Amino acid sequence: MHTPNPKSNRQHRFNRNRQAGAALIIAMFTLLLVSAVALSLVMASGTESSLAGNYRSSTSAYYAGLAGVEEARGRLLPTSPQFFNNDAATPNFVTVNGALPTLAPGQVRYIINPANGEVVDPVTQTNQYADKEYQNEWANSPGPWPATLPPVGAGTQYVNSIYLDPQFNPAGTQGPMFKWVRITPATEQSLGIDVDGSGGALDNQKEVFYDATLANATGANDSLTLTPSVAGTSAEVFQITADAVMPNGSQKLMQYVVAPFTFNLNLPSALTMPGPIGSFNPPNSIGYCMDGNDTSQVTTNGIPGTNCSFTPAPPVPGCSTTAPAVPAVGVSTGLDNAGSQTNTDYVDTQIPRPGNYVGSTGTTPSVSTPGLPQNLSSPQQLDQELGIIQQNANVCLGCSGPGGGTYTFSSIDTASGSLWTSCGTSCGTTPQITYVNGNMDISGSTTGSGILVVTGNLTYNGASSWNGIILVVGNGLTTYLQNGGGNGQFNGGIFVANTDGITPDTYGASDFTINGGGGNGIYYNSCWIANSQKPPRLQVLSYKEIQNP
Repeated sequence: MHTPNPKSNRQHRFNRNRQAGAALIIAMFTLLLVSAVALSLVMASGTESSLAGNYRSSTSAYYAGLAGVEEARGRLLPTSPQFFNNDAATPNFVTVNGALPTLAPGQVRYIINPANGEVVDPVTQTNQYADKEYQNEWANSPGPWPATLPPVGAGTQYVNSIYLDPQFNPAGTQGPMFKWVRITPATEQSLGIDVDGSGGALDNQKEVFYDATLANATGANDSLTLTPSVAGTSAEVFQITADAVMPNGSQKLMQYVVAPFTFNLNLPSALTMPGPIGSFNPPNSIGYCMDGNDTSQVTTNGIPGTNCSFTPAPPVPGCSTTAPAVPAVGVSTGLDNAGSQTNTDYVDTQIPRPGNYVGSTGTTPSVSTPGLPQNLSSPQQLDQELGIIQQNANVCLGCSGPGGGTYTFSSIDTASGSLWTSCGTSCGTTPQITYVNGNMDISGSTTGSGILVVTGNLTYNGASSWNGIILVVGNGLTTYLQNGGGNGQFNGGIFVANTDGITPDTYGASDFTINGGGGNGIYYNSCWIANSQKPPRLQVLSYKEIQNP
């Protein structure tokens, strides 16, 4: 018979009790650990939410600031329906020089965008949306810039954002939450760049100009100058600064440096024909002329000293200057296509009425060999320029396929994107960019304007007219042909070139033929050359986010 051992039973109960206490400690520790982890997760979740909220607010402010500078960039274009000067309250918000917007040093322009009855007054330092960044760029500088912002009317003007204008936003849709956008002409000091390399104090009295033809010549800043180029290839640089403030106080200051995009089509003659001349057959009409003197400001019929049947071109608003004279006909050095005489001598001998061809040479006929601008100097350079024109064309005929067809004036008038749909056959004061990948026939009593590119042959009759630039640039024998007389007129400049030369990247032979007489002539007109190149956009040269002052 087994007899229980009391000592063994006590030891067993002791071990069991000790194990139960250990389990309790482990359970409590586990509970604490789980609680700590849960608390950490809750805190992390709150931090993540806070970070996400801050990121969303910061991103919203960033894009609101970009919306502000983009509104200003778009409204600086004179061709835009929302152009600043179209606002009846501020018809002279910016100056238009030819086709380009300009501001003088010291002029400050604001777009304001208040919400919910708040007052946005960037020139008043006590206003919650005061423009304190202005002083970082302009304060205590010499010249026309005051140490503090002048009040409205003393060099400073306001205009409402398009989101506050019923004309552009009839539904009153809530726009981006930027508060103001400031537009100023750039200077050396505001950019922090020694543009002219003088090594002295940064100039703050002259605006900076951008000339794309000078880019990357010898240094990074070669495209910036302190004076407009003589060739007219430069445009004023603007600084556009936007202040965006979110309801939670998040703020961003964004800044663009922009300049109007220009095509830089500076034709060196009233009629320019690079390469060997294939044939040159002008009319024997007493009233037909080619004039290299700038007729932009001529307001009377006829050209003194000639028998020209000249009618003044439609005036270009804002253009009041006269450019230096150019030759009536510009050709290349070298021999004509027959190889028997120089291009100059051949053209001279083909003109039946030398006195009707006047220009910068001081002789009649005014035929010379002017240098070509860089972007027209060779077929390769020309192709690059044509690519830019095609990308910015209002109308592009034959561009979706291989091209090569023949198009008429009505093809332009009715094409998608055309600005002429309401002006019929008389579109002489509505310039647009028309690119024809093929042949063009503008015969009839038609008047067009702007830039016309024809990559084949151009045909017209004496009643046809054009204001602006015509480029007849075929890959092969290129012909500029008029059939029949009439009193149409070409005001601006014409460039006729065969891009397929005997040797690579040289111009080939092209033809100029007029069958019939009349008063249809070619008259150099700098205002219409500039007006036809109205910038399609302001290009962004740089952008940055500014740390809040």
